[in-house]
Amino acid sequence: MKRHPSGRRSGVAVPAFLCLLFAAMLLLGSRAGGDALAERVLSALAQNERFVSGAFVLGTGQYPGDASLHTPRAAVAGMETEPTDEDLAELDTAMENAGLEPEPETESETDPAEVPPVKLNNQSGLSVDLDALLQNPKQLSLTGDGPQVLVYHTHATEAYTPSGTDTYEASGDARTLDTEQNVVRVGAELCRVLESHGIKTVHLTDLNDYPSYNGSYGQSLRLVQAALEKYPTVQMAIDVHRDAILADDGSKYALTCTQDGQQVAQLMLVMGTNANGLAFDDWADHLGYAVTLQSALNADHPGLMRSINLRKQRFNLHLTPASMLLEVGSSGNTLQQALSSVRLFGDTLAALWGK
Repeated sequence: MKRHPSGRRSGVAVPAFLCLLFAAMLLLGSRAGGDALAERVLSALAQNERFVSGAFVLGTGQYPGDASLHTPRAAVAGMETEPTDEDLAELDTAMENAGLEPEPETESETDPAEVPPVKLNNQSGLSVDLDALLQNPKQLSLTGDGPQVLVYHTHATEAYTPSGTDTYEASGDARTLDTEQNVVRVGAELCRVLESHGIKTVHLTDLNDYPSYNGSYGQSLRLVQAALEKYPTVQMAIDVHRDAILADDGSKYALTCTQDGQQVAQLMLVMGTNANGLAFDDWADHLGYAVTLQSALNADHPGLMRSINLRKQRFNLHLTPASMLLEVGSSGNTLQQALSSVRLFGDTLAALWGK
């Protein structure tokens, strides 16, 4: 099984090869006394987005989504000043969940005894004491009468495989502006479930990835900051996404498991750190909430959760005491599978609050 974010690997294969070819040519030219020419060529190449994307692939082994939108220019051209949050947000968007493989699909109910309390896919490079986090579960307390949870969508146009009456006018591959058919609908269902348990919510339905996918995290950052100014009681912000995985034959992969005899979408928590240099000193506390929640979800609904994905990027998760990024299924799943799984998630999440 291979992951092909947005199915565009071929778009960077040629630039990646050219990186090697030009490097060899420039080396030979420099030795022949062509230093000035080599400098001019390098300057021109640093402005070419597809070439820079190829260099990024060679340097990191990761495919940065849509190369025309998420080129890490500073990585090749060099930075004279410190990167801004928005500069790094472009890299976060490009690298989100890069290189992850889907976990085995389950065709029957999973035996709770076979599911460990929590599995962690640590891609941050930082040390984590998972046992210590499990032994010190986190719990939130209701603060005042205001909203406790903020739900939003950095990539709001992400949609699922059309099925039955769930159809839509596409705005891209598995994307739509129809908020009844994209992940905004999934976020609305999560809010409904939490509200039914007495947890007040705020739902931001802005299409942060439209008309431009570039800078989505910068846009959602500003909106969430403004919402938190308005609703200071919010303790948890959840950025709801859906994953995208292609099988070897190019077909969209569905992340499913069986719960109560029904096929539902699998879920994954993506957690950030300060490993890429952005301020996030309490990232381990955020991870503690995710570990507590995932442990409860694994007990309530074995097989529903994929491993927690701990990343170098911050993903705007520093804004509240217990923020998380939630991947609900993949582009191969149906909307109904996603709605079914987020209901289970919401029921267990509500129990994280002490009453």
